[in-house]
Amino acid sequence: MTENDKELKIVYDYEWLLDRAYSKLPMRRSSKAYDIPSLEIEYVGDHTMVKNFGFICNRIRREPRIAMRFFLKELAMPGSLDERNNLVVYRRVTQKSLYELYNRFLETYVRCATCGSYDTELGREGKVWYIQCLACGAKTYVKPV
Repeated sequence: MTENDKELKIVYDYEWLLDRAYSKLPMRRSSKAYDIPSLEIEYVGDHTMVKNFGFICNRIRREPRIAMRFFLKELAMPGSLDERNNLVVYRRVTQKSLYELYNRFLETYVRCATCGSYDTELGREGKVWYIQCLACGAKTYVKPV
């Protein structure tokens, strides 16, 4: 075998090319690159308050009014946002119920259906709502809030 044949074999060697391709890819991040804060729930008389609601909405890039609308609609209870964007529900709600709603909101209106990232933005085209993923660029349509 001549020197030229050896060079051609190296250039077209599948394993070598595969290793080279993998070495050019960016390092994979941990599966939980985007940490989602948990709810801080407090009871004041008959009212239920989510103290860090504004912080959570800021962290997941959602308008507090949209997230509040989802929670109150699903709970079928009256409520509002106070001056610090804390969610106040005018009834007593169990922590379990709030956490289930929170997880459903995250899965429906925050998590990317394509790559599973929580790094998304909620947008609207007329009457149609969609999630635009900032990680993979996918656009997923969701039911109106």
